[in-house]
Amino acid sequence: MFLNFKKYFKDKNNSIHERAIPKAQILKHINKHIRRVGNFGTATLILVDIDGFRNLIEMYGEDICNKVLKEVASKLVVLLPEQASFCQLRLDGILFFIPDEGAQSKIEKLCKKMLEVVRSPFMNEELENIHVTASIGVCIYPQSGSVVKELLDNLDLATFVSKRGGGNKVTSYYATLSDDERENMMYYEEIRTAIQKKEFVLYYQPILDFGNKTIFGAEALMRWNHPTKGVLPPQDFIQLLEQTGDIHWVGKWGIERMIRFQQMTNMKYPDLQMVFSLNLCLKQLLNPDLAKDLIEIAKRLNADPSRIMLEITDFMVYEKMKVVEANITRLKAFGFKIAVDGFPIDSQSVLAIQTCPVDVVKLGRVFLKDITNNFSQEKLLVNLLDYCHKNKKIVVCEGIETKELLNYTIEHNIHYGSGFYFARALDIPSLMNFIEGERWKQLLSTEE
Repeated sequence: MFLNFKKYFKDKNNSIHERAIPKAQILKHINKHIRRVGNFGTATLILVDIDGFRNLIEMYGEDICNKVLKEVASKLVVLLPEQASFCQLRLDGILFFIPDEGAQSKIEKLCKKMLEVVRSPFMNEELENIHVTASIGVCIYPQSGSVVKELLDNLDLATFVSKRGGGNKVTSYYATLSDDERENMMYYEEIRTAIQKKEFVLYYQPILDFGNKTIFGAEALMRWNHPTKGVLPPQDFIQLLEQTGDIHWVGKWGIERMIRFQQMTNMKYPDLQMVFSLNLCLKQLLNPDLAKDLIEIAKRLNADPSRIMLEITDFMVYEKMKVVEANITRLKAFGFKIAVDGFPIDSQSVLAIQTCPVDVVKLGRVFLKDITNNFSQEKLLVNLLDYCHKNKKIVVCEGIETKELLNYTIEHNIHYGSGFYFARALDIPSLMNFIEGERWKQLLSTEE
């Protein structure tokens, strides 16, 4: 889990609610009920897991989040039938046990109401600006399991499916859910453990300034330093982080870590004053609080936003989604540089870029795949570069892997670039060696 369980509420005064009972006691109740009714009775287990609870802790602290959980419990308890009992199962989840209730229609109606109640505003003035949703899992005895452990395992699985679907959902366990989803859940638990153990790290891809023959900056790229599989690339875990919503916490962690490293390098190498960049996925851009959160981090760290690039991949969504537009507009107004990552050379994109608040155009690797006999692309490239140069927008070419590609880039008046020809993504010690060795001077030399 994200945090250890030392803060479980142990007595009535610290309970999430006066009607809540200890975890061990409710598990005994469930076990006793199963033994008493056998296969001729029913029971329902419901797990309400607060979405993004780790993110809330990072933003507001554990004391406020404990109050959030208590308020949620208070809102939910009034929905329960008289025979129901509940406990805090884990730091971010409440377990409800309803004996002798297996009517699917009643359970569906109850869970739907639970979702509504959880996301309704808090009446407590201290929490009025906090909005939460929940992922709910449901297991019905005996269809979902014959013993307590099996029921709880399947309950976790159903809750994970709700969370992986973006949260604010209900999933009832069914037999065929197990195979593929259980493997996904186990992998997700690995990721949660990795966050707790700080196994995620940032690597940095150097960006070179061809004209001044120096290092312009670096792009921060997330890696998972897996204990048994080695260093894993983002495609092995980012999608799952996006699905579960943990990408919001990871994104804020990433920009804070990047800014701190940037400030250290600027102190160590004052003549360079490098620009650092970080990618923002669509899931992050759709978060209404993204701009506010990133600006707060930058202010707290006294960062220079003009030397931080925030990269977006699909800039075409800018005018289509108001939340995305609002975030990008506010981030740019604060002073962050907005970059388009993997910019495609086509007529629609070249026209669209002229109406977007973009400071940096990063040409994707596809641009360099066919650099000969491509007259139409050459013409579009000339138009794009002409527009960017006239409007003081930076153009960066990614994917430079050979001297030939470097020469082609320079010949087209593109002044910045990155790629394996210079260096792969480097850990911090390797990047420091790259900077201090100034190896780029030889690589950027015009002499063969």
